[in-house]
Amino acid sequence: MDDANIFVGRQPILNRNGDIYAYELLYRNSHKNFYPDVDPDQATIRLLVNTFLTIGLEKVSGKSLSFINFTGELLTQDIISSLDPKRVVIEVLETVEITPLLLTKLRLLKEMGFKLALDDFILQEQYSVHSELFNLVNFIKVDYLNTTPIERLEIEKLIMKYPSIVLLAEKIETEEQFEAAKASGYSLFQGYFFSKPEIVTGIEIPSNVVLQFQIIKRLHSEPLNIDEIVGLIMHDVSLTYKLLRLINTYAFEVLKKISSIKQAIVLIGLRETKRWIQVLALREIGEGSGNGRTRALVDYSLTRAKMCELLARRDGQENPEEYFLAGMFSLINVIMKRDWDAVFHLIPLSDEVVRTVKGERTEMTPYLQLTEAVERFDWERIEELTSKMGITQPELSKYSLEAHHWAQSLQQ
Repeated sequence: MDDANIFVGRQPILNRNGDIYAYELLYRNSHKNFYPDVDPDQATIRLLVNTFLTIGLEKVSGKSLSFINFTGELLTQDIISSLDPKRVVIEVLETVEITPLLLTKLRLLKEMGFKLALDDFILQEQYSVHSELFNLVNFIKVDYLNTTPIERLEIEKLIMKYPSIVLLAEKIETEEQFEAAKASGYSLFQGYFFSKPEIVTGIEIPSNVVLQFQIIKRLHSEPLNIDEIVGLIMHDVSLTYKLLRLINTYAFEVLKKISSIKQAIVLIGLRETKRWIQVLALREIGEGSGNGRTRALVDYSLTRAKMCELLARRDGQENPEEYFLAGMFSLINVIMKRDWDAVFHLIPLSDEVVRTVKGERTEMTPYLQLTEAVERFDWERIEELTSKMGITQPELSKYSLEAHHWAQSLQQ
C-alpha cells in the first residue's frame, strides 16, 4: 500500500466552554472500500510515520492535543516512543484485552509522560479484575449515542472514586445531549452538535464586520471606483492592517512587499480583494464571539472553502472562487444564528452559491457534499462521491490536509 493512500481526518474535542481542547485523529483502514486487504496495525504504523513524523502534528492539529487510537498489538510497539507525550493522548481501543502485560506497558507510557484514554468505555468484568487501570488513565470516553442512561450512570458512579479521570462524551448530536452530559459531570465533548442550527436568536455582529459587509456589497456594485473602495477599507485601521498581512502572506508571490491597499487592489484585483475581506469578516465573527464553538465552526467553514476550491481547480471549473464561497458560507446560518434570508441580506453572493448552501442541487453541490462527508468521516458517502467525481484517494488525502493546514494558519 502506498503511504499516500492513508487518509487522515480530525474531529474536534470541545471543553465545557465550547473551546477546542484537542482533536481525535482518525484514519481509514477498513478491509473494504479504500483499503482492500490492509492490516489495520500496518496502516496505523504507516499513518504515524508518514503523516505525523514526516508531515508533523503541527499541520494536522496545530497546538492542540491529538487523541490517537491504538490496538493492543500497537501498544507494545516501540513506535509510540517516537511520539511527543506533550502532544499525543494514547487512546486504548475498546477491543483491547486488559492483561497484566498491557498494564505494565501502560504504566511505562505514563512514566514517559503520555496521557491515556479508554475508548467507547462500557463496564465489563475485566475492568473489575484490573481496577488498577483506573489509576493510570486520564480520560474515559463514553459513547453517548449507543449507551443507555443506566449504563452511563454506572460509569459516572465508578468515576467518582477516581477524581483525576476526565469524562469525555462521544457522539453528542444535539444541544440537549450536550447540556445533559455537562450536568452529569462530563468535561469534554465530541460530536456534531455544535454544527447544527440552534434556536435562531441571532448574535450581535461586531461593528467592524458590519463595515466589511458594506465594503463587500460595494464591491458587488457598478461602476466600481478604486479610490472609493480604498477609502472605505482604510476607514478601518484594523482591517487595513489585517488585509495587507493576509495578502502578503497568502495571496500572491510578488517581487516586493505590498504596502498599501491601493497597491494591493491594483496587483491582485478587486475579485481577490473581495475574497480576502470575506475571509477576514468570517474570522472576525469567530474571534469576536468569545465562543469556542463558533470558532470551531469558522475553522470548519474555512476548511470547507479551501477544499471546495482545490477540488474545483482540479476539475478545471471556470469559477473556483465561487466554490470557495459556497464552502465558506455553508455554515454561516449556524455561526450567526440567523435564518438564511437574514444572512444573505447582509452578505451579497451569487444565486448559485446561495442555492448551493441552502441545499438546492447545483453544479457545486457534489463538491460541498464531499467536504462535508470528509468532515464527518462518512466513508460510504466519500466512496460514492469520489467514484462519481473521479477523485482518487491520494488526491483526496492531499486536498484535505492542505485545506486543514490553510484554515489553521489563518486562525493563528
